[in-house]
Amino acid sequence: MTATKTTVDWLRFRTQASVETGLEALRPLFGVHASLVNLERLERAKDGFQQACALQIGNMTAGRVDFGGKSQRGWARWNLTGTGCEWVEDWGALQEVEALASSEIRRVDLALTTWRGEVTHESVELAHSAGGFRCSGSGGRPPDMQTIVSTNERAGRTCYVGKRESDKFFRGYEKGFELVGKLGAAGATMTHIDGFPVEDIYRCEVELKASGTDVPWEVIERRDHYFGGCYPFLADLLPGVEADILMRRPDRAPKLDLAAALANIKIQYGPTFYTALRAYHGDIGAVWDRVVGTKHNPALLAAGVLLVDHDE
Repeated sequence: MTATKTTVDWLRFRTQASVETGLEALRPLFGVHASLVNLERLERAKDGFQQACALQIGNMTAGRVDFGGKSQRGWARWNLTGTGCEWVEDWGALQEVEALASSEIRRVDLALTTWRGEVTHESVELAHSAGGFRCSGSGGRPPDMQTIVSTNERAGRTCYVGKRESDKFFRGYEKGFELVGKLGAAGATMTHIDGFPVEDIYRCEVELKASGTDVPWEVIERRDHYFGGCYPFLADLLPGVEADILMRRPDRAPKLDLAAALANIKIQYGPTFYTALRAYHGDIGAVWDRVVGTKHNPALLAAGVLLVDHDE
């Protein structure tokens, strides 16, 4: 079986099955973590729905479901975020979701992450000017491109092609800089992620929505095919990219989050701890008892740091 090069980075679907039935259909996607998948009531729903729940894997938020309200005519709308999609172990189990009453995809994001400089901000701009984003039925004119740059070189650059509200929308961005940017001070001097230079890591994403046309469920299984079919640039790009063996590493983000939190503590309070250690004659236990808390950090729990092994 040929390894898939692209990933699913967002999935929104709706169904007229009950929320409880929808949850049971989703659980098998998460493999060994299926028993940890649960719902937690939210205070507010969105877009005219009356009720909402967060989809949780343990304490980590992986998505949400909005439901209820006469105007919604029995629909429940589920969203799996990029984080939630990273934790999916078996997209083949999606058949149970597809089989739910009146189940249909409303949005799916397909992504390709390159690690060796195969795609750059400049190459995306060049492809656009060369017609690499022309679509059939557009009269030969490529959709407009918007670029976002910053005076901070490590902020990363982003390209948008098309309109967000249309059936198809492209975004490309310097993923490596986005990752280290989330780490705060700890990421300011980081040069590599998983052994790859930060500047070489790039992400191409296509957002497909059922605005004026249906999005078939087979998009998930045949995502490389659909991704490449969106634009000539992507069709030309895919054959030259190796299957990304690093693409589904749900442990990467929680490990980076915890490592960054500890590194930031070291930057801000390291000298204080060191002086305290010397004052207590090297008794780390005495210092520890005075500084460690008794409650979890909610942000780190939500990032899933207790779901992965940090001993490596």
